[in-house]
Amino acid sequence: MSNFWKALKRAARATVDSLGPGQYTVEAKKVTCPHCGHQEFAEGSAQLNTTGMTFIGLDWANKSAYTLLCSKCGHIEWFMQKPERL
Repeated sequence: MSNFWKALKRAARATVDSLGPGQYTVEAKKVTCPHCGHQEFAEGSAQLNTTGMTFIGLDWANKSAYTLLCSKCGHIEWFMQKPERL
């Protein structure tokens, strides 16, 4: 049973670590903040609203973009494809 608890503890730690800031690649190139040069980001997304779709009440049908927020300076990078976490 001791190995079970050790494995469970490792899984919990890996889950917690994966939720925080991390390093990412896009098109096989490591993402670096153009402002401060830092390489750890928090992942997010944002909806790309358009005036026409908002006017007719279809905001939900707009495309979304992926964002990476620099964990050092707060600069936001925008991507149309999902960045891969290292």
